Amino acid sequence: MTSDHEPRDGQQQQAQPGHRADGPAKLGQPVDREASAIVKHLRTDPRAAEFRVRYLDSPELWRAPRITQVVDVRHARMIYLSGQTPTDAAYKVGSQDFRAQLNQVFDNIEIALATAGATLADIVKTTTYITDLAHRQALREVRIARLGHLHAPPANTALVVASLIEPEFLVEVDVVAAVALV
Repeated sequence: MTSDHEPRDGQQQQAQPGHRADGPAKLGQPVDREASAIVKHLRTDPRAAEFRVRYLDSPELWRAPRITQVVDVRHARMIYLSGQTPTDAAYKVGSQDFRAQLNQVFDNIEIALATAGATLADIVKTTTYITDLAHRQALREVRIARLGHLHAPPANTALVVASLIEPEFLVEVDVVAAVALV
C-alpha cells in the first residue's frame, strides 16, 4: 500500500509545496523547487545538442493553461523584438477595433520573427500592453487563437497603461524568442 506522498509504479515523485523530495522541509533547509517543477513542454533541436527550452510551472504558484510561469532557456540564440504595434508597413492603423489591432500585432510579430529565422513557436516571453482593462477578455481570446497551437504558451506579463506612443494604439506586444545555436 502506498501513501499520498509515495510514487506508485510508473509515476514520478514530485515534492509537495513546502516539502523536499525526501520529506517535509525543516526550518532553514532549502526546498528543491527545481525538482518539483511541472514541465509543460520541452523543446530541443537535434542539430544543437545543448539547446533546451523548458516551459515550467511550479506547484507553489498559480497555474492556467494560457500562461507558463517559467521558461528556462539554455544554449540559445536570443531574439528580442521591439514592441509590435497595430500598424501596417506605412505606420497606419487599419482599425479602432481591439481584436483587429491585436491580430495586426500578431501578424507583425510573425513578420519580425521570420526576419530573424524564427516563428511563433520560438517565443519564450511576451509583454503585452493594453490601454483599457475592458479589453482583457478579448486579449485572452485572441492570444489563445494565435498561440493556442503551441505545445506550451510563452511566459507573459500583461499591463494596463494610460496610453501608448500613438493615441490610436490600443495594444502593443514585445517579444523574446529563442532558437538553437546552429
